[in-house]
Amino acid sequence: MAMLGAIESLLCAVVLDGMTGTKHKANSELIGQGLGNIIAPFFGGITATAAIARSAANVRAGATSPVSAVIHALLVIMALLVLAPLLSWLPLSAMAALLLIGGVEYERGAQGGEFAALRAEGRHRGDADVHVADRTV
Repeated sequence: MAMLGAIESLLCAVVLDGMTGTKHKANSELIGQGLGNIIAPFFGGITATAAIARSAANVRAGATSPVSAVIHALLVIMALLVLAPLLSWLPLSAMAALLLIGGVEYERGAQGGEFAALRAEGRHRGDADVHVADRTV
Protein backbone atom coordinates (compact mmCIF):
# COMPACT_ATOMS: atom_id res chain seq x y z
CA MET A 1 0.00 0.00 0.00
CA ALA A 2 2.87 2.36 0.76
CA MET A 3 4.32 1.75 -2.70
CA LEU A 4 0.99 2.62 -4.33
CA GLY A 5 0.76 5.80 -2.28
CA ALA A 6 4.30 6.78 -3.26
CA ILE A 7 3.59 6.21 -6.95
CA GLU A 8 0.36 8.21 -6.77
CA SER A 9 2.08 11.11 -5.02
CA LEU A 10 4.96 11.18 -7.49
CA LEU A 11 2.57 11.05 -10.45
CA CYS A 12 0.68 13.98 -8.94
CA ALA A 13 3.96 15.87 -8.52
CA VAL A 14 4.90 15.26 -12.17
CA VAL A 15 1.50 16.50 -13.38
CA LEU A 16 1.81 19.62 -11.24
CA ASP A 17 5.35 20.18 -12.53
CA GLY A 18 3.87 20.29 -16.02
CA MET A 19 1.22 22.77 -14.93
CA THR A 20 3.57 25.10 -13.08
CA GLY A 21 6.82 24.69 -15.00
CA THR A 22 8.73 23.73 -11.85
CA LYS A 23 10.61 20.60 -10.75
CA HIS A 24 9.65 18.69 -7.61
CA LYS A 25 12.07 17.05 -5.18
CA ALA A 26 11.05 13.38 -5.19
CA ASN A 27 13.06 12.44 -2.09
CA SER A 28 11.61 15.29 -0.03
CA GLU A 29 8.11 14.42 -1.25
CA LEU A 30 8.41 10.76 -0.23
CA ILE A 31 10.12 11.46 3.11
CA GLY A 32 7.43 14.00 4.05
CA GLN A 33 4.63 11.65 3.04
CA GLY A 34 6.23 8.74 4.88
CA LEU A 35 6.70 10.70 8.10
CA GLY A 36 3.17 12.05 7.91
CA ASN A 37 1.73 8.58 7.37
CA ILE A 38 3.74 7.17 10.28
CA ILE A 39 2.72 9.94 12.70
CA ALA A 40 -0.94 10.42 11.66
CA PRO A 41 -2.34 7.24 13.30
CA PHE A 42 -1.00 8.33 16.69
CA PHE A 43 -3.40 11.28 16.53
CA GLY A 44 -6.40 9.41 15.10
CA GLY A 45 -5.58 10.27 11.50
CA ILE A 46 -5.40 8.01 8.48
CA THR A 47 -2.69 7.59 5.90
CA ALA A 48 -2.97 9.72 2.78
CA THR A 49 -1.37 10.56 -0.54
CA ALA A 50 -1.28 13.59 -2.78
CA ALA A 51 -4.60 14.42 -4.45
CA ILE A 52 -4.37 15.58 -8.04
CA ALA A 53 -7.89 17.06 -8.05
CA ARG A 54 -7.26 19.38 -5.10
CA SER A 55 -3.73 20.23 -6.14
CA ALA A 56 -4.68 21.01 -9.75
CA ALA A 57 -7.61 23.15 -8.58
CA ASN A 58 -5.26 25.12 -6.32
CA VAL A 59 -2.74 25.64 -9.12
CA ARG A 60 -5.46 26.75 -11.55
CA ALA A 61 -6.70 29.21 -8.92
CA GLY A 62 -3.22 30.73 -8.67
CA ALA A 63 -2.06 29.20 -5.38
CA THR A 64 1.68 29.39 -4.77
CA SER A 65 2.14 28.08 -1.22
CA PRO A 66 1.10 25.08 0.90
CA VAL A 67 -1.28 27.36 2.82
CA SER A 68 -3.78 26.89 -0.02
CA ALA A 69 -4.09 23.18 0.86
CA VAL A 70 -4.84 24.05 4.50
CA ILE A 71 -7.45 26.63 3.49
CA HIS A 72 -8.99 24.13 1.08
CA ALA A 73 -9.23 21.49 3.83
CA LEU A 74 -10.84 23.95 6.25
CA LEU A 75 -13.38 25.04 3.63
CA VAL A 76 -14.27 21.42 2.84
CA ILE A 77 -14.79 20.67 6.55
CA MET A 78 -16.98 23.75 6.98
CA ALA A 79 -18.99 22.89 3.87
CA LEU A 80 -19.52 19.33 5.09
CA LEU A 81 -20.69 20.49 8.49
CA VAL A 82 -23.08 23.05 7.03
CA LEU A 83 -24.28 21.20 3.94
CA ALA A 84 -24.42 17.62 5.25
CA PRO A 85 -28.09 17.86 6.32
CA LEU A 86 -29.03 19.26 2.89
CA LEU A 87 -26.98 16.69 0.97
CA SER A 88 -28.85 13.86 2.66
CA TRP A 89 -31.86 14.84 0.50
CA LEU A 90 -29.87 14.71 -2.74
CA PRO A 91 -30.58 11.50 -4.68
CA LEU A 92 -27.62 9.16 -5.11
CA SER A 93 -28.23 9.14 -8.86
CA ALA A 94 -27.58 12.90 -8.94
CA MET A 95 -24.32 12.42 -7.06
CA ALA A 96 -23.37 9.64 -9.49
CA ALA A 97 -24.03 11.97 -12.41
CA LEU A 98 -21.72 14.58 -10.86
CA LEU A 99 -18.99 11.98 -10.48
CA LEU A 100 -19.40 10.89 -14.09
CA ILE A 101 -19.22 14.47 -15.34
CA GLY A 102 -16.11 15.02 -13.26
CA GLY A 103 -14.54 11.85 -14.64
CA VAL A 104 -15.28 12.84 -18.23
CA GLU A 105 -13.81 16.30 -17.67
CA TYR A 106 -10.75 14.75 -16.02
CA GLU A 107 -10.26 12.35 -18.94
CA ARG A 108 -10.86 15.06 -21.50
CA GLY A 109 -8.16 17.19 -19.93
CA ALA A 110 -9.34 20.67 -19.09
CA GLN A 111 -6.10 22.19 -20.37
CA GLY A 112 -5.48 19.97 -23.41
CA GLY A 113 -4.40 16.87 -21.51
CA GLU A 114 -2.40 13.90 -22.64
CA PHE A 115 -5.46 11.85 -23.64
CA ALA A 116 -6.65 14.62 -25.95
CA ALA A 117 -3.21 14.83 -27.59
CA LEU A 118 -3.06 11.06 -28.09
CA ARG A 119 -6.58 11.06 -29.53
CA ALA A 120 -5.63 13.84 -31.97
CA GLU A 121 -2.64 11.80 -33.15
CA GLY A 122 -4.85 8.73 -33.58
CA ARG A 123 -2.90 6.75 -30.96
CA HIS A 124 -5.65 6.68 -28.30
CA ARG A 125 -8.42 4.12 -28.44
CA GLY A 126 -11.79 5.27 -27.15
CA ASP A 127 -12.98 1.69 -26.60
CA ALA A 128 -10.27 1.30 -23.95
CA ASP A 129 -11.80 4.24 -22.06
CA VAL A 130 -15.21 2.59 -22.16
CA HIS A 131 -13.76 -0.70 -20.93
CA VAL A 132 -11.90 0.95 -18.03
CA ALA A 133 -14.96 3.02 -17.05
CA ASP A 134 -17.17 -0.07 -17.21
CA ARG A 135 -14.85 -2.13 -15.01
CA THR A 136 -14.42 0.75 -12.56
CA VAL A 137 -18.14 1.25 -12.06
